[in-house]
Amino acid sequence: MRFITIAKSAAVVAALVAGQAHAAPVELITNGSFETLTGGQTLSSGNWSTYNNIDGWHGIDYGIEVRNRVAGSAYDGNNFVELDTNRNSSMWQAVTGLSAGKHYTLSFAMADRAGVAADSQGLQVWWNGSKVAEYTNAADWTVQTVDLVAGRGSNKLIFKAAGISDSYGTSLDKVSLVAAPIPEPETYGMLLAGLALVGAVARRKARKA
Repeated sequence: MRFITIAKSAAVVAALVAGQAHAAPVELITNGSFETLTGGQTLSSGNWSTYNNIDGWHGIDYGIEVRNRVAGSAYDGNNFVELDTNRNSSMWQAVTGLSAGKHYTLSFAMADRAGVAADSQGLQVWWNGSKVAEYTNAADWTVQTVDLVAGRGSNKLIFKAAGISDSYGTSLDKVSLVAAPIPEPETYGMLLAGLALVGAVARRKARKA
């Protein structure tokens, strides 16, 4: 009976560990699909506009161009951003609530604008003042992922247009940032301790048999 009780306890520990490892990640980006604009504004299908800022995002120099079924369709929802207004543009978001030194997974969808030369396309990803990735040649919506390490305090994520500054460029949608899916060391410790306990009791029971 004692063995059964301990085994059940270990099974509960293992289930809790598995649940923690597979829990839904917490989204850390605000308005990652650009569905919310600013001041309650909306963008109807077949239209586009340039904004200084939209919910969660700040434009740099030349604003943020948001499109709704113009020169393409969104990867997620209705809106998407083209990172080239009347010239190469950029946008940033301050991300808070991160743990310094921990890894986070950035993902986003990108697509080159159809019918535009390759040297006008491309985008860069900057994290806390350093360029961490640059992408070109995405003929259709393509999801990219980047491993990021959090700094102290607020962390700054920037997307910048690359290529020729000619008002035509790469589109961006569904930006997401979540903690990297790696269980904490103490989680492994709980699982191993529970399994070790079951093994020890099983061996003891076998010797008495």
